[in-house]
Amino acid sequence: MWAQLVVSLVLYAISYVLSPKPEGPENAVAGELDIPHPPMGEPIPVVFGRVWIKDAGVIYYGNSQTQKIEKEGGKK
Repeated sequence: MWAQLVVSLVLYAISYVLSPKPEGPENAVAGELDIPHPPMGEPIPVVFGRVWIKDAGVIYYGNSQTQKIEKEGGKK
């Protein structure tokens, strides 16, 4: 039993060391979104069911505006 525990801890440490570190954007801004839109004049495909679409574009994304929160929260 102890040998299994030691082997699992060693394998966990090796996987942690060898795992790739995430490289995120350094200065991300919420208002700068890169949303793919279809070109003007092309038909918009309507899909029923599960279908693989190679050239999918976003028709509607929602409200991408940001507002600064000026309240202090979490205090009673």
